[in-house]
Amino acid sequence: MPLVFVGGGQSFTPSGMTKSGTEPWANGSIWTTITSWTPNTGTYPGSSVTSDGLNVQGTKTGATIAASVSFTGALGGTHTIRLIDQANNVIATGTGIGGTSGTCTVTANSVDLTSITNVRVQMHSTAGSSSGTVSAGGTCTIT
Repeated sequence: MPLVFVGGGQSFTPSGMTKSGTEPWANGSIWTTITSWTPNTGTYPGSSVTSDGLNVQGTKTGATIAASVSFTGALGGTHTIRLIDQANNVIATGTGIGGTSGTCTVTANSVDLTSITNVRVQMHSTAGSSSGTVSAGGTCTIT
């Protein structure tokens, strides 16, 4: 059963999405949106995805937005993910992960969702032309 937080006439329901399939990790120094996400309606009923971003269900102050994305097959460099809203404002940026494979994470705490309707996950790498592959199964949640 989903949690519903009510305050001031507004409600909020947690949301989640899961990365489907694999894709090349973006090369160079350009932040690129990770594509092919599926709503996680089993754990987070009502979740939906629009334009590769997780839709916010209601409003809340003090929300937590978190993402985790793994990569394999890189020839080094530093891999990083970040969270952006529907207007491309950066919500939070994770710590870079070096090596040939690993899991990048980012968490934003105490987020005011009043003006946020959609959250996307972007990737970045300093590995040049051999940045590896984004693995299936990554997650993004708004709680």
